[in-house]
Amino acid sequence: MSEPQGQDPTPWELLRAMQQMRDDLRSDFAALGARLAEMVTKIQYEADRRTDELRIKAVEDDIAQIQREREAERQDARGVRRLALTALIAPVVVGVIVAAVTGKLGL
Repeated sequence: MSEPQGQDPTPWELLRAMQQMRDDLRSDFAALGARLAEMVTKIQYEADRRTDELRIKAVEDDIAQIQREREAERQDARGVRRLALTALIAPVVVGVIVAAVTGKLGL
């Protein structure tokens, strides 16, 4: 309002200023209501957090199970390699022993 010094506002100007303040408050409350509608309650937040913790625990359990299975597969693979090596070397060793024994016996 551009009024000269010392002049009081008219009742219409006061009414208009009050209406402007009321409109501003309404829009502010509407914006606040919209923001509050987007927020979740503490109960919802804690429930979501518990759900996330359960999911993480399930993933950790799955990872641990996969690691145990991998270790078991590695152990099985080691056993298979030992058997394969034994299956290849044993006949050669037996053949060498038989040849040495027959050579010494003169058969």
